[in-house]
Amino acid sequence: MSVAISRRVWFAAALAGVGGCARWVTTSDDEPSVLPPARMSPDSVVLELAFVRLAASDQAAWDSIWTEADEQHFPPELRKQLSANGLRQGILGQQLPSKLREALDSAAEQVLEERAEDVSSNDTEVSRGQRRLQCRTGRRAKIVVTKTFPRLPLLTLEDGQIRGNDLREAQGLLALKPYPLGDGRVRLEITPEVEHGEMKTQWVGQESSLMQRLGRERLVFDRLRSSATIAGGQVLVISTTSEVKGLGEHFFSETAGGTTERTLLLLRVAQTQLDHLFAPEQMPAPLATPAD
Repeated sequence: MSVAISRRVWFAAALAGVGGCARWVTTSDDEPSVLPPARMSPDSVVLELAFVRLAASDQAAWDSIWTEADEQHFPPELRKQLSANGLRQGILGQQLPSKLREALDSAAEQVLEERAEDVSSNDTEVSRGQRRLQCRTGRRAKIVVTKTFPRLPLLTLEDGQIRGNDLREAQGLLALKPYPLGDGRVRLEITPEVEHGEMKTQWVGQESSLMQRLGRERLVFDRLRSSATIAGGQVLVISTTSEVKGLGEHFFSETAGGTTERTLLLLRVAQTQLDHLFAPEQMPAPLATPAD
């Protein structure tokens, strides 16, 4: 099994030599296991996730972070559509902006959760802790980014037209599909969605078959679907625009006690199994998934 990016390289370890520890630390086993090591599927990808909060009033810190982010990675038309709906994303290098490192360092250290692909997960609570998400090539996983709103009046702007939705029991998330490229890089396809309504049984197409699962209706914003290719050490950052509005307001901002905070989601590739150079035979076709 070839591993393009070490399984135990965490965020802080990757950044320790480039100016600051972000408290994503390595772990070690107390005792060696007598069992053979677990083997991941050849098309598996492991992502590391972290949420960072900044006071909306700290505009200087906000600007300093985005000054160092490569937003040109995404097509101009997509950036325009994202911005119109209050969303912003970019690529950061191995050396994180100082203000972002400070925000990571000031956050309470939390235990990293190991999670498998959660395409069928019915989680209703958003986890703000650092965690790992294991998923497979071309298969949908989801990152929950908001609490559940009893009622969510939602306005979006698509191709210059305002669309309104009045949703009940609504929760924002990012649907994610990874595509490892075999050279250590991974292309991440990300689509904003809102799950809403009551839980009910649904038929889902998966690997050339139909399966039943319990889930809610989904409002999918296809026009805001983005594709980002990141290499080892790079970080994809997603958040709201400077002006808190639209989807960005509901997805990446919270107000409590009269104080508004903006949240940044950080995504980094921790491990990919696909290596074209050393294992050209391990190039499986993407799994069949339901059309979104």
